[in-house]
Amino acid sequence: MPPLRVVLDANVIISALIRSHSAPGRILRAAVEGTAERLVTSAPLLEELRSALEYPRLQRYLKMSKQAKEGFVILLEQIADPVTIGDYPAPGICRDPKDEPYLQTALAGRADYIVSGDGDLLDLKAVEHIPIVLPAKFERILNSAKEVQ
Repeated sequence: MPPLRVVLDANVIISALIRSHSAPGRILRAAVEGTAERLVTSAPLLEELRSALEYPRLQRYLKMSKQAKEGFVILLEQIADPVTIGDYPAPGICRDPKDEPYLQTALAGRADYIVSGDGDLLDLKAVEHIPIVLPAKFERILNSAKEVQ
């Protein structure tokens, strides 16, 4: 079975960095290893992550230098399947317009899942055929997929 294609919300990635032994941490590790899942991203999502990594309220938890943060984003960019979302107009269905690039990226990248902790995205439950799930649920899906292999 090929790896699941997944779009990770910036909040999931940051949670993974703060708590590496949490569900987001295990999901991110699996994405870096590339065996069970394949990250799908786009320029707007990488820019949102760069901005989020600089939030002052996160600095005491992240304990990363500016260079380490940029290196981390570059690593994600290298291991992910990048997509261009220009050809995929925003579905216009999310309460928060800033979340629309997640939907566009998932559609452009033919993702299997969007993993998020954002209530505005989670309330949608899915965009077209792509489920939007919490990290804990996606981790269970990953574990089930591993058992099938």
